[in-house]
Amino acid sequence: MKMQVNELYKNRFDKNPDKIYFSPGRVNIIGGHTDYNGGAVLPFCINLGIYAAASPRNDNQVNIYSDNLPKKGIISFKLDNLKYHEQRGFANYASGLFNELKVRGHKLKKGFNLAMVGNLPRGGGLSSSAALLLLISNVINDFNNLGLTGTEMALISKNVENNYIGVNCGIMDQFIIANGKTKKAIYLESNTLEYEYIPCEMNSHKFVLVNSNVTRKLTESKYNVRYSETQEVLKILQEHVSIHHICDLKPEDYYKYEKYIHLTYLKRRFKHLVDEHARVKQAANALKSRDFVLLGNLLSLAHESARDLYEISSDKLDDLVLIAMKSGSLGSKMIGGGFGGSTLNLVKTDDLESFMTNFTKMYFEKYKTKPIINTVEVTSGTGEIQWLN
Repeated sequence: MKMQVNELYKNRFDKNPDKIYFSPGRVNIIGGHTDYNGGAVLPFCINLGIYAAASPRNDNQVNIYSDNLPKKGIISFKLDNLKYHEQRGFANYASGLFNELKVRGHKLKKGFNLAMVGNLPRGGGLSSSAALLLLISNVINDFNNLGLTGTEMALISKNVENNYIGVNCGIMDQFIIANGKTKKAIYLESNTLEYEYIPCEMNSHKFVLVNSNVTRKLTESKYNVRYSETQEVLKILQEHVSIHHICDLKPEDYYKYEKYIHLTYLKRRFKHLVDEHARVKQAANALKSRDFVLLGNLLSLAHESARDLYEISSDKLDDLVLIAMKSGSLGSKMIGGGFGGSTLNLVKTDDLESFMTNFTKMYFEKYKTKPIINTVEVTSGTGEIQWLN
């Protein structure tokens, strides 16, 4: 797709681009909704994402074109008009970043032209929004010589998502996409941003994604509702124990403090978070020791918890998990914000062909269409890529 995006840029802007970038999607092996509750996560970057070609301008205009949304044409705005506008669509992520950087005191006077194309499904639970934010962050950083680190760009991007776009997400998506490394997952403590690269050599086993093809916008889903619920749980707990986040507590603490939480659904949220936080550490250790049986079991336990306690799964996602397990997966779980998106499956490399065959057959019998399946590689985070000899 490198040459494709180069030609796309030339067709739209009548010149060669100065730089080409790739920004990946991400998969969180385990740690569902823990990141905005002070817990740990275990994500990695994947080889699906967004390619972009860009050049700086000599004025304050920004022009963005996406070949995935060709009917929208080139979307333009000026750097003296950075308020959120519904009609600007996905380009609000760019205006939001410029706005956030200006608020932080950066002097930004020049815009850019950018054309992009991606193979990351929107709404697939692979964090296309964070991939876009980090892509544009890198472009702005490079063209304005800001010298921002990956972690700084991740924090800026999170602020845009929270305060400009309106999604109460945590730091995980932005952090991994900014800092990912090839063949490495990241064990990240979201409350301190302490992290460790975990070897993720997927030779004997593969991670397989299945897209439910059910999309949802996080701002229109129950994602923000779950955020509010967990803040309510935290407020109750803080009346009885000195903590900053729910995930400061351990699984056994649930039985000490659940009596103070009177609503059953809030008890469920509490239990999911403390159990899930503990599972992340277990999963990181399983990866280190290459104990893929244990890792598969942890994936399945995580899905059961997301389904029954955090209540963010869906009938389609549950079907995909069931079909995957019947097809030979060692473990399967939903990924992303919930209520749509994809499932992550752990499959022995030797069993991959039979898994694909069996899954496709059972899926077709039920849904009368072929599934969307991708075997993914563990790749590095957002950055410029070389495209010319």
